[in-house]
Amino acid sequence: MAQHHSFEFEPVSRFGGTSAAIRRPREITHFSYDDDHKFRLDASSLRYYYPPTLPCDLNRGFETFRQLDDAADDHLDGLLESIIAYEKEKGAKTEIDIITWRGMMTKV
Repeated sequence: MAQHHSFEFEPVSRFGGTSAAIRRPREITHFSYDDDHKFRLDASSLRYYYPPTLPCDLNRGFETFRQLDDAADDHLDGLLESIIAYEKEKGAKTEIDIITWRGMMTKV
């Protein structure tokens, strides 16, 4: 049976008061995985996106594709390891709000 959820928004006045400060995002750290899927504390896997010329052959490059073991999802580990390294470098805890790719924080 389908569940039904609702969110009451009235009275609207209950949402008044101080709001979260919204500032321009700033990159503080990054990480990569190399060709063997080993964690690296650098931006070596950063690539530009180039839209394909259409129409395109979707079979192109298939013969060189390498299937990696994706049984473990290491991306959250990489994100946290990079923040830990940043804090060690600065010598203090970091007061940050994290913005990351869609779906990543649902794993926390």
